[in-house]
Amino acid sequence: MDYDVGKYAPAYPIGSALTQKTNAMNTLANKRIIVTGGTMGIGQAVAIRAAQEGADVAFCGLSEAGAEATIQAIEAAGRRAFFRALDLRDLDATRRFGREAIAFLGGLDGLVNNAGANTWHGVLNTTFEDLDNCFRVNFYHAWALSQEVYPALKAAGGGVIVNLSSINAERTMPGVFPYNVAKAMLVALTKSIAIEWGKDNIRAVAIQPGLILTSLAFEYFDKAADPQAERRRAEGIYPLKRAGRPEEVAATIVHILSGENGFLNGAAILIDGGISALYETTLDD
Repeated sequence: MDYDVGKYAPAYPIGSALTQKTNAMNTLANKRIIVTGGTMGIGQAVAIRAAQEGADVAFCGLSEAGAEATIQAIEAAGRRAFFRALDLRDLDATRRFGREAIAFLGGLDGLVNNAGANTWHGVLNTTFEDLDNCFRVNFYHAWALSQEVYPALKAAGGGVIVNLSSINAERTMPGVFPYNVAKAMLVALTKSIAIEWGKDNIRAVAIQPGLILTSLAFEYFDKAADPQAERRRAEGIYPLKRAGRPEEVAATIVHILSGENGFLNGAAILIDGGISALYETTLDD
């Protein structure tokens, strides 16, 4: 599939519950945060929630679709916003975005490597081109941007990098290769950063969401003969009998960015509605 925002962006138009500032506690007061994939889904939820908690936010997206909604919500919270449209598969452009974002923010306290896309095949029918594109969409940019921001985080006296992995890095399904591999690589990257950069007070944490109602989820539902029936089936597997919402994932990420849990490092946190606690689920052949 193509790496695009498609018909589901912007995910959170102005006036939605996510963009309304409620229960903010300024846990990120004056912090400087970069978010990739901030025009939709989890990334947009993180960018907006971070601003509501007091942070200035730099974010990127593949196109300008959804960007204005994010910018307006950040500025409505009284914070500064910086946006660049770019394809993160271009690592030179990715690194340049990192430098420009840090210059705009005047330093850096946290990075959220959120951007990614589904690239699902069976092992036997995966080509090298499929594999390479999947890693470019889901992994290489996180590695490159983490490298790029390291000096700024160190200069700030420390910070945190949050990598968006997936439950598929731990428990996967047939036909989800090589996406599950790329997401497992993000967990490995997280652990390597944690043990190598910890001496500089730079922490790294991976987030492993289950089924979250983002454009990627709806793209998956739409591939079924009956998308609504497939959604009911997928959500019905979960103990909570529903999928998660982007703002629920964002709440955990913002707490990590706050530094209140400063001993959390090198961990992979499941946000999956309890499905990983199940002994078995029903899988189609």
